[in-house]
Amino acid sequence: MSVLPAYRRNAVHVRTGLAGLDALAGKLQVDGGQIRDANQMERFKRLAIPVRRALKSTDRVSFAAAFAELQAMQPALPAGALAKAGAQWQRLVSELDSTVNLGGRKLQRRAVLDGFLNAAAFYDQLEHDRARNNDRTDEYDNFIQEWGTAAEGLGAQLTEDAARIIVELDDEIAAVLGEPKILPPPEKTPPPPPDPKEPLWKRIWMLIKPDSAG
Repeated sequence: MSVLPAYRRNAVHVRTGLAGLDALAGKLQVDGGQIRDANQMERFKRLAIPVRRALKSTDRVSFAAAFAELQAMQPALPAGALAKAGAQWQRLVSELDSTVNLGGRKLQRRAVLDGFLNAAAFYDQLEHDRARNNDRTDEYDNFIQEWGTAAEGLGAQLTEDAARIIVELDDEIAAVLGEPKILPPPEKTPPPPPDPKEPLWKRIWMLIKPDSAG
């Protein structure tokens, strides 16, 4: 079964997350003794989960699986069709396998990225503030305590770099499949047909009843 449709659906979320990064940055604030953009983790939250899935080789929406499927189609593809995405991917892999000195420790960039994606995916500003007010830590605090404050900026940059490579491959897939670069939203599933044994008054009531208060 082809993994390309699933990859493309995940890439829609990556595109949405990237668009959110272009929103205005938040006010600078002091958090845990450090000055940081108040909205950074919120902006990366929507991007973290689809990027994390695409980078996980065992996930059915992984970049590696989609790229391998396209490579298998290579004889039928235009010359050099995968060159740009492939080169970008190899540069990213090399960078993630390299190390960086943070807080006096030599750390693999891949580990920093994994920690940042985890912290961003589970970040909640209200929970973060509540944890701070009650002398507790959340995923973001655990990330900073383990990797240091400089890791947040590195993790954010690596996340954005990975996201743009994911979109680059999605553009290639769209061209191969003859589909639009940005997939339209899926059609809504129609409601099931009415039960013929159900009383008529009940069927009418289900159509006209007001929405329940949420």
